[in-house]
Amino acid sequence: MKGDFARVTFDPTLHYSQVLQQQGRVLLEADWNEQASIQLHLLRTMVRDLVGPCWAVGQGFTIATQPHVTDWQLSAGHFYADGILCVNDAMSTLSTQPYAPTPDDTVYGGNLVDPPDSFALWLDVWERHLCAVEAPEISDTALNGVDTASRVQVVWQARMLALDASHEGAPLDDATAALNVRLQAATNATDQALINQQIAAIAQLRNNLGTPTAANGINIDPCTTLRQIFGARATYAWPAMSAQLGPVESDSDPCIIAADARYRGCENQLYRVEVHQGGLASTTTLAAASIKWSREDGSVVFPILSAPSTAQSDGSTQIAVTLANLGRDQRLSLAVNDWVELVDDDYTLAQRALPLLQVIAIDVADRIVTLTVPKNITAYAINTAAQNHPLLRRWDQSVAVNAQGTVALVEGAVIDLEDGIQISFVPGGLYATGDYWLIPARVAGNGTLDWPQVAGAAAALKSRGMHHYAVLGVSNPNGGFTECCCRFDSLCALIRQNAKQTGATSNTSVLQPLAPAVKTAAAATNATKTAPAVRKTEATAKTVPPAKKATKTAKAAPVAKKAAKTTKGGKGGS
Repeated sequence: MKGDFARVTFDPTLHYSQVLQQQGRVLLEADWNEQASIQLHLLRTMVRDLVGPCWAVGQGFTIATQPHVTDWQLSAGHFYADGILCVNDAMSTLSTQPYAPTPDDTVYGGNLVDPPDSFALWLDVWERHLCAVEAPEISDTALNGVDTASRVQVVWQARMLALDASHEGAPLDDATAALNVRLQAATNATDQALINQQIAAIAQLRNNLGTPTAANGINIDPCTTLRQIFGARATYAWPAMSAQLGPVESDSDPCIIAADARYRGCENQLYRVEVHQGGLASTTTLAAASIKWSREDGSVVFPILSAPSTAQSDGSTQIAVTLANLGRDQRLSLAVNDWVELVDDDYTLAQRALPLLQVIAIDVADRIVTLTVPKNITAYAINTAAQNHPLLRRWDQSVAVNAQGTVALVEGAVIDLEDGIQISFVPGGLYATGDYWLIPARVAGNGTLDWPQVAGAAAALKSRGMHHYAVLGVSNPNGGFTECCCRFDSLCALIRQNAKQTGATSNTSVLQPLAPAVKTAAAATNATKTAPAVRKTEATAKTVPPAKKATKTAKAAPVAKKAAKTTKGGKGGS
């Protein structure tokens, strides 16, 4: 969430249930946001615990197949992925879904126009942060365009995965490669044994791909297999990073002593370290994952009015971007040599990671910022239509920047940001575009970082921004489609249905609990011991004549009356 926040404090491992404001205290947006996160975490956890990680309500998100996959219909309704509510307001086709992926979405082995013979439809669910530039309706015109609070939007996309060993196995192969990196870095025998077990588990899953039955003859559920595939990164290779303070090298003058390990910034900042290009970490032979960072949590953005480009004689290109404004002050403005990213709605929904561009000139009077696109670099062709919410976002990296405007993500090494802040990535991570970490830097306390410590060292924290996945169903070459997630109606509808099946005439009938399928050994033993006593009681009851039964009942009546009188008189109460 790229917002102008002091810090983001919610941590599910602390098990907080409420934020309590105290009288006469300063109010911070972090407290308000943490209370919202606590309630949201509670609600989503409860939904997941009650009905599982993947379910639809009634006919919501039902797939109606058609001759062409682009015309497959997705019914209106509600769907829950890991407890997150996904809403389809009106019936749509796969090609007209509200947050449709781009037509060139072929990362997973096919697209809607040219689908493979067998494929799975799955939901990619995440939360998108919207500022006032991306959602103008949240700004009150009475404030003359000054933004206040921002919003978080649930985005879901029905996407396609080709069911072949290559595309199904790609996430597993990447997770295995990450585990092998972690295995090489591990020095503890226990850790090495655990990693080897994880590698073996992935290998077993990989071997079963495309196989209708396992070696032991047990049918393999394709839905279960697909859930394991999509969950491989979170299960085995969730990336982690630590942040710490380090001393800055002294000047060449031997009389100048290097500064201590402290934050040397002039203001409190919330640093954002975000993965730009995903994949495995960069090495000397492979430049894959990369990062970008911002001292303002990526919240410094400028609305774009136009962005014409001009080819240069040396093969490069210049883009003259006209902005609606240049920021509130110098700190939140642009400067020559800044690295910026061209963003619009299509770019965000496509989860793109195209090269950043560098500012080479600024015309303050006309609000024109000139960007350079080096030779052999392809810039994003931004859509400047107002309804596409085009904007320019500033990033703050300036050291060890490559031609893409980003910094190589190297695991196990210290990467300097600025003012004494250093980060390092734990070996064995599998990175995705949009993964991020937040580092609150504070001037107080002689310059500190608000980062958890373990045994006196900076803790390694998992990334934020992990997406959630749900497999809708599987299509086969014959045109059939099999759903993978649970589907049931509301509790009220289930009660009514149960009443009709049992012949009840009242709406107050309840669902009868199912008998346990398997009894425990202890329960079976107790049942064996109890059975003779029950049979003996039944036999005794049968041999007692009716007259004797009536006599016994009559004798018991005075006792009952006596007990009633005692209770009425206030004696013997509980």
